[in-house]
Amino acid sequence: MKSFLKMNIMIAALAAIVMSGCNTNDVVNPGLTKPGAPSGTMVQSASATSVKLKWTAPTSTTDVTAYVMMAIEQAATGTPEKKEVIVSGASTTTGVIGGLTEGKVYAFMVHSINDTLRSDASNEVLWSPARRSTASFKLYSSTNATQGSGLGIFRTAGPAVLTVASGGEWDVCFDDKFNPADPRIGSPGQSAYVDNAYQFPNKQFSKVIYTGRTYTGITSLDDIYESDALNVMPTPVSENMYQIGSIGGTSNWGSVFVWKDASTTPATYWYAKLVMKRTAGKFIQGTGSSAYVEVDVSYQNTKNLPYAVKQRVENFLQIEQGRRDAQAK
Repeated sequence: MKSFLKMNIMIAALAAIVMSGCNTNDVVNPGLTKPGAPSGTMVQSASATSVKLKWTAPTSTTDVTAYVMMAIEQAATGTPEKKEVIVSGASTTTGVIGGLTEGKVYAFMVHSINDTLRSDASNEVLWSPARRSTASFKLYSSTNATQGSGLGIFRTAGPAVLTVASGGEWDVCFDDKFNPADPRIGSPGQSAYVDNAYQFPNKQFSKVIYTGRTYTGITSLDDIYESDALNVMPTPVSENMYQIGSIGGTSNWGSVFVWKDASTTPATYWYAKLVMKRTAGKFIQGTGSSAYVEVDVSYQNTKNLPYAVKQRVENFLQIEQGRRDAQAK
């Protein structure tokens, strides 16, 4: 009789396991229902080792008690690095994943949680952490005798404001030399600081800076979230100067800048985001030789990371798919 009862219990348990694949209830806690998945996941590089996520809650949050953010290393040669961070509360839709490795690309996604039961994953975003400047930089008028007009971003010592004497290290510049009544910001190679050979007076060559996305209606780098990687290279390329007076709106302005390192074969690229601040309704502060613009910067210290070119992201996807196919065999 006891054997018969044990067999019935085993059959019932097996049936519960089989049926769990056909409904949204948790086998361990049958009263739980599977919550809806978040959507609209977007990311921003918060630091060299952390990324901030933002997402949209599911239509119904009745069964949502928390969210779990995930970061899975891409193109790993061994066991991929994986991070999970739980964010409590159904109404919380942002969070930070730390402990990441600079120079690596991760797949970021979010799950809703109902106690022990997870939803399907949200959309996946490939991204990488980036460094953030710890202070703003003031780029001064070309007529200033002591203060610099250029910003060197990808320097061993870190970003710094530089004078023409170090013009070859400029990555971005403030240019009121071409037309004082219509100052610009952008690529040193398109500025009035260089000659027809793209050289500074001391014969240093300017760096080639391409520009990608631009952002308006923002107050800081913290307002810029992305859902996909930048697709600016290799064609078309645009080495631009932006006319500051033509930038409308009442908030700050930002852009992605890309420096082409032609000394490598094939050429490699550095990526940075720059935000120009608007104070009291104006970008340009001060007058005459004391005129300046103030900028913040977020930048990749590793080449070819994002705001990565689309092709590179597709390569990561292909590698990751190959890895998953190999594991499935």
